[in-house]
Amino acid sequence: MRRSAVWILASWLLLFKAAVVAATDEPSSMHSSAGATVVPATNTSQLGQLASVLATGPACSAHAGCVGLGGDCCPHPSGAMLACCSEPSPACSAHSGCAGLPGDCCPHPSGTMLACCDAPPASTPVAPPATTAAPVFEDAYINHYDAGNPLGIHTDPVRGNNYFLILGDWGTPFAPGYCQRAVAQHMKDYVARQTAAGKNLLFIASVGDNFYWNGVKPESWEISWAQPYGTNDPNSPLYNIPWLSVLGNHDYGNDDPYASCPHRMAQSLASIGSQAYGAKQFNRDKNPTRPLFTDHYWLPDYNYHYEIPEADLEVIGLDTNVNSIATLGGDWRGHDGAFNMCGGIGEIQRHLEKVFQSGRALLQERAQIGTAHIVLIIQHYPGGCQKEVFEAALPVGRQVKVLCAYGHVHAQECNGVDIHGQCNMIMSGGGGGCCQPEISQAGFAAVSLTDDGNFTSDVTSADVAMPVGSCHW
Repeated sequence: MRRSAVWILASWLLLFKAAVVAATDEPSSMHSSAGATVVPATNTSQLGQLASVLATGPACSAHAGCVGLGGDCCPHPSGAMLACCSEPSPACSAHSGCAGLPGDCCPHPSGTMLACCDAPPASTPVAPPATTAAPVFEDAYINHYDAGNPLGIHTDPVRGNNYFLILGDWGTPFAPGYCQRAVAQHMKDYVARQTAAGKNLLFIASVGDNFYWNGVKPESWEISWAQPYGTNDPNSPLYNIPWLSVLGNHDYGNDDPYASCPHRMAQSLASIGSQAYGAKQFNRDKNPTRPLFTDHYWLPDYNYHYEIPEADLEVIGLDTNVNSIATLGGDWRGHDGAFNMCGGIGEIQRHLEKVFQSGRALLQERAQIGTAHIVLIIQHYPGGCQKEVFEAALPVGRQVKVLCAYGHVHAQECNGVDIHGQCNMIMSGGGGGCCQPEISQAGFAAVSLTDDGNFTSDVTSADVAMPVGSCHW
């Protein structure tokens, strides 16, 4: 539950008062009640800066350097003052010498710090190259969700007894095909063996293309998900197991047209403030029409994070579909109706770009304030993980192991390993939902936590993957 902004501001005002005292004594570190370390200011300039930040209020949107982040940043509900609170905005409009230029200047999206960043306003400013200018949006997309283990995922107290599965590209349209059923049975057999060995399945990470061909239909929940995996069958090894999901290109399209432009709906499925929701796979607070029996299928927004502190594990789910708009719904046959309803490809581009940028900001925020030692980033596309963005934002001293999981290519492959030789770039697009003859190897992936704080991964062994050529859609 979010803490009261008033309480947090009061705490920071007390810290500010202590900082004033510390300015005349030896500098020393303090801990707020939230456990965040604060280094007291040691001169009047620093004190003035802190006072200015506090006076502006905690909302991210009130601080130029934090624009694009949701909720409170200065301080964050954890008690930490994010680095962006004292950072100048990169927006051209925030720098007097760049006034009148569009987008970001300081730095420019190309990485260059334009000359106008430190210059007075020029009579005829020179705009950055049009080919590299970032899109300018009226407002940022805000992800709304509960990250505090709302599904009540159970963790075995012995860390090495816990594991999770990764599955992608699985939801055959109309009725499960041979391959989806075969992979589902392989999963159930694997989980049954693990359960007999005393292991605990935390969740299944679903990396997109959950419902072919072009979005979920009302009947798909039962036919393509509940039946083949036994999600609601007490006799199934996968009964009531949480699924943490993200959207792939086939989750958009004519059967879920407003997933890509909810603001165009005459009557949205739900709204928070002025932000409309129209995606049919989203949780029931965003889509009240989703069946009651799907509550353990978790997709609270386009981007989200999910914390399991007892396992020292965090999952970050991202929507990166802006990079594959032409393949939404598969191709034009699967998205032409949706594109028309949305008002054209430009409307979809603008919405999904905002979604993408909000996901990128979430990665940076979680790097700065997260505490998990293992972080799993899930999204749909090879090359779309943005692991480097997360790692670049890590504060000094935080040690974290990052795994990337994705699908889109219908295969089980390890695309990279860590220093211990464990796969941390996991392609798991072999769920069997598509397509003859594209499935080079069907299956799923398994990641087991270890007692020493690390993990082991299995992507291609016979325990998790079907024999090559044995599974036809």
